[in-house]
Amino acid sequence: MNASTLIHLLYQTTRAISQGVNQALVEYGLYSSEWSIIVAIKETGPISQIALAKYLNIEPAAISKTVVKLEEKGFIERKSGNDKREKKVLLTEKALSQYTIWEKAIDDHRQSILVDLPQEKQHELYTMLESIYSNSQKCKK
Repeated sequence: MNASTLIHLLYQTTRAISQGVNQALVEYGLYSSEWSIIVAIKETGPISQIALAKYLNIEPAAISKTVVKLEEKGFIERKSGNDKREKKVLLTEKALSQYTIWEKAIDDHRQSILVDLPQEKQHELYTMLESIYSNSQKCKK
């Protein structure tokens, strides 16, 4: 196995996970990209779109597009912050009332893909992925 094969498998795995999340959320009208934004807002509280893009390591244009879709679905709203030019995004009551249902669907999906990976192996994988992520961030600079 070489680096190319390993990175290709890692990419394919993340794509498959994303597709599985999409399947887990399809009945709720959500996609994995939307779920990641919902979770980030739930974790951080009201946040600017620029800060959200940095937090998720996603291009601001992609965040903006997804925020518009979530706003149309009634799951987030934008309110003016301290600076009138900056809007904060926050979850609506509609999203908050459904959050635990969505979270359970995602948790069930996660458990199914990790079912035969013992905790010790999960911890090892986590450590390796942290290292790969850290190295990838160094390459960006």
